[in-house]
Amino acid sequence: MLDIIRREFIYVWYYFEVQLRQIFLYWALGIVIGSVISVFGKQKIHSLMSVIQDKHLGVLGIIPASLIGIASPLCMYGTIPIAASFSQKGMRDDYLAAFMMS
Repeated sequence: MLDIIRREFIYVWYYFEVQLRQIFLYWALGIVIGSVISVFGKQKIHSLMSVIQDKHLGVLGIIPASLIGIASPLCMYGTIPIAASFSQKGMRDDYLAAFMMS
């Protein structure tokens, strides 16, 4: 029984390691890009979201907020500080949710 558990552990570990080796570079690159954008591109993202809020688009404002969220390649480490600053500046919650979900 112990031998079967050991073989299964080796099997699972091997496939986990293979997947990790395949995605590690992209994962690390995503973190770096997201961090750089959250530091240097935060002002541009803020200005675009302010334009959306100032136009009073109502429910239709969710679409541009989502597009800005898609266009900004932020990982969770970059999205949360930007979303917190949007919330402090009075951004509508539906726009904020659309930005974060995209």
